Amino acid sequence: MATSPSPQDRRAAQREELRKQRQAELKRQRTVRTVVIAAVTAVALVIVAGLGYLGYRAMQPAGPVASPEGVAEGQPYLSFGAPEDSGKPVVELHLDFMCPYCGQFEELNGEDVQTMIEEEEATVNIVPRNFLDTASTTGDYSSRTANAFVCTYEESPEAAITLQQLLFENQPAENSAGLTDEQIASYAKEAGASEETLSCLDEGTYEPWVNKVADPHGEETGSGTPFVKVDDTVLEPQQWGEAGVLKQMVDEAAGSASDGGEA
Repeated sequence: MATSPSPQDRRAAQREELRKQRQAELKRQRTVRTVVIAAVTAVALVIVAGLGYLGYRAMQPAGPVASPEGVAEGQPYLSFGAPEDSGKPVVELHLDFMCPYCGQFEELNGEDVQTMIEEEEATVNIVPRNFLDTASTTGDYSSRTANAFVCTYEESPEAAITLQQLLFENQPAENSAGLTDEQIASYAKEAGASEETLSCLDEGTYEPWVNKVADPHGEETGSGTPFVKVDDTVLEPQQWGEAGVLKQMVDEAAGSASDGGEA
C-alpha cells in the first residue's frame, strides 16, 4: 500500500511548481521585451535615415533660378526706357500688385512713368515684389501677378507696362482672393501677350525669380511698397504722393547730368 505524500513533500512540490511558473513568465517577458526593443530600434533607424536624407538634401545647392530673357543672373529688376549705360537718371520702383498704396502711386504717377519710358527720359527699373502674398486669401496673389508681369515683360516691355496699368486699374482689395488666374491671363492678353506668354503665366515660370531674387532685394531696402528712388534719392510718400513731383525730380536730375552737375 502506497503511502501518501507528507505535508512537507506537498509543500515542496508546490514551491517547485511555482518556481517553474515564475521562470516561464520571466522567459516570456524577456522575449516580449526583446521584440519591442528590436521594433523600436528599427523605427528609430528609419527615422534617423530619413532625417539624414532630408539634411543631405537641405545641404545641396539650390537649383538655378530662371531669369527672364535679357535679365542678368541675380539682377532683381526689369529695366525699361533708356539703356542703363545711357547716363540718364535711374528711377527704381518696387511694386506689389496687392499693395493699395502702389495703386495710388500708379494713379498719380503712371502716365509720367510711361512718358519717361517711351521718351527714354530715364532708365526705369521695376522690382516686382510678392511680400503681400499673405494679404490674399489664396496666399499667392502677389506672386501670380508678379509672374504675369515678368512673363509679359520677356515678350514685350511695352506690353508689361500696359499689363501693370490694367492690374492696378482692376486691383482687388487686400484680404480678398484677388483676381483669378483666368482674369489675370485675360488682362495679359489684352495687353498684347501671346499664347506662349500665357503658358508662362500658367506654369508660374518666374515665381521662383520673384521669390528668391526680386523680393529679397526689396527686403534689403528695409521698406515696403511702393519704394521710389531717383538716382540716390529716396522719395517719401508725401513726395511721390503729389502728382508731378516724381517727374520734376527726374527732369532736374536729367538737367544736372546734362550740364555736368554744375549749378
